[in-house]
Amino acid sequence: MTNYLNQHETEELKKFFDEIDQDKNGKIDRQELKQLLETIWGKNANIDMTEAVESTFKKCDLNEDGFITFDELTSLAE
Repeated sequence: MTNYLNQHETEELKKFFDEIDQDKNGKIDRQELKQLLETIWGKNANIDMTEAVESTFKKCDLNEDGFITFDELTSLAE
């Protein structure tokens, strides 16, 4: 069964995306994602940040251009 985001969920996801997209270019790059993960887990967390970033990009960067766009992020919910 396909699961689509409703308008409220889409708006909330957009706000979250915009917070991560620090340079406001409409794309999340690896450094921006790494900064988010460090904020969530802490820089000294027992987690391989590079592996976490690469795993996320493998799942989210659908066109493999080195960035995650809002459209790519929302397509994961479909």
